[in-house]
Amino acid sequence: MDWKEVKWFDEQVGYLYPYDLRHDADDAAYVSSLTDGRVRLRLKTEPIFTEAVLVYNDGAVHGEPMRLWGEDRRARWWEAVIRPERSQITYSFALRTADGRIVYFARSGVDHAVEPYDRWALDLSAKPPFETPDWAHGAVIYQIFPERFANGDQANDPPGVMPWGSPPKWLEYQGGDLPGITQHLNYLHDLGADALYLTPIFTSPSNHKYDAADFYHVDPAFGGDDALRALVAGLHAREMRLILDASFNHCHPGFFAFQDLIRNGPRSQYRDWFTVYDFPIRVAFRPHKAPAWAVGERRGEFVRWIRSLEEAGLQVEERADDGPTVETSYEAWYGVVSMPKINLNNPATRAYFLDVARYWLREFEVDGWRMDVARHVAPDFWPEFRAATKAVKPDCYLLAEIWGDASPWLQGDMFDATMNYTFRDLCLDYFARGALTTANFVDGVTRMQAMYAPPVTAVSHNLFSSHDTERFLRMAGEDPRRLRLATLFQLTIPGAPGIYYGDEIGMTGGFDPDCRRAFPWDTPETWDRETLALVRALTRLRKAHPALRHGAWQPVWSEGEAFAFVRERGDERILVALNRGREPVTISAPVETIAPQLLWGEVSMTIDTGELTLHNLGAWSSALIRL
Repeated sequence: MDWKEVKWFDEQVGYLYPYDLRHDADDAAYVSSLTDGRVRLRLKTEPIFTEAVLVYNDGAVHGEPMRLWGEDRRARWWEAVIRPERSQITYSFALRTADGRIVYFARSGVDHAVEPYDRWALDLSAKPPFETPDWAHGAVIYQIFPERFANGDQANDPPGVMPWGSPPKWLEYQGGDLPGITQHLNYLHDLGADALYLTPIFTSPSNHKYDAADFYHVDPAFGGDDALRALVAGLHAREMRLILDASFNHCHPGFFAFQDLIRNGPRSQYRDWFTVYDFPIRVAFRPHKAPAWAVGERRGEFVRWIRSLEEAGLQVEERADDGPTVETSYEAWYGVVSMPKINLNNPATRAYFLDVARYWLREFEVDGWRMDVARHVAPDFWPEFRAATKAVKPDCYLLAEIWGDASPWLQGDMFDATMNYTFRDLCLDYFARGALTTANFVDGVTRMQAMYAPPVTAVSHNLFSSHDTERFLRMAGEDPRRLRLATLFQLTIPGAPGIYYGDEIGMTGGFDPDCRRAFPWDTPETWDRETLALVRALTRLRKAHPALRHGAWQPVWSEGEAFAFVRERGDERILVALNRGREPVTISAPVETIAPQLLWGEVSMTIDTGELTLHNLGAWSSALIRL
């Protein structure tokens, strides 16, 4: 069969207008193998195209019509899933415009015809299936900053601990620990959390513990190793999971290898574990040039923090001359003197941290890793990290902290998911700030769905707040209606929704350290019970209706301050409608239904052929309807 004899092409010459088309054979968002031997291929086009066909050769020529799976006002996304007869195929695309013109698109670009060398070549034997853990698909992940969640054992409190609920300060402690988390597992289970993600728990002199001094032990102030074993047992008994957090990019000067470097200088066997500019290892600082944030009381904190490095054996020199605020004789991450940067290009260093990664999965049966500042680590480390961790626990969840487009890290050889700050920015601009129109928001979410391969989208950590950011409620002007509507959206679209501890009860806070306030267990009268009830109800709906957790996402209506979309899985379809406006709205969604069932919200409904109308969807409200 000749290449050009595929149905409806009729050997027409392709139209050569400079169209905007995109397909990247090296990006899993466009080409990904499935576990059953099939392969998914996607194409991005201008909206002008009304038909798309994947033309491929696996020993014979085939024309596979592509389905339109997503669109916004600027682009359309097409998809075809095929089962080739052999592992090596070549392919290109043929498209038809709204006015009937034929356009061919191949590796060489838009052309009047496709020649053999123009086609993309795909070797499926070199492209294994991209799998992400089943349990993480749509999982509700609850993030905890352990030092501020709950104090379950006052006997392990560090010296000078402040009263629970004190205004959070950079260098102070309030006594939160792992026993406190274990004691509240029933609350977290009832909330609907499928997994807990804990910021670092390893031995460290700080309250945040991203500067670990010992990567093989839980900090005594958090209860030590036995407290972690108890927490894991409690979680697994409730069919919940645990994700640990760590930075393999930097450590505290108290880390054994850096200590050896301090003592032995250039003779240290760990010299290549770090980057040292000059010996002896030292820090110089100029108190008179303290950073802008170090004013008033925080100036004293700044000086105390620098001086605390002397406890780790570092030489600290105070200077009164001109120059930078701090200078180190070693590379420190972003210049933070208490965080020497680790050199993972050194084979011995790399082997050590790969063992750390395996150790906690093997010895404590934790279920995944969230890796801090992943883009600052040598990229070729992460494939080894994935191989090492998946060998111990094939379904462990690997989450990267990467702000922005994380595509290079999400191709199936490094991480399963990213901290989805793209999702956060969209929701802040739409729900919290009101800076996006509804049309622009829906377009943005559609493009976000197309950024990564579907297995990644299904497990990406869709967060609002974190230990690094202002809380969502603060960004929303302390308006709980905005938080609730955003939360409903978060819990009804694809991905793994992330709840930062306390957001479910209306906790607020500014930038670090204010976003790390203590959970108010002793003052439940301050809790936002309406938001808490919303989260509980929606997590129950997610468990009762697989379409809400695993279903495809399709916008079906948008106008003014309201929009609606459908989640669909198998025979189950659920319509989600949201109104950000100040007045009730009527929504007419083009969906087929006979007996719609209201799952959430207050709205009246009428049915016409091929259309469901929702009447009087209230201001700042939402509705879920099973179609």
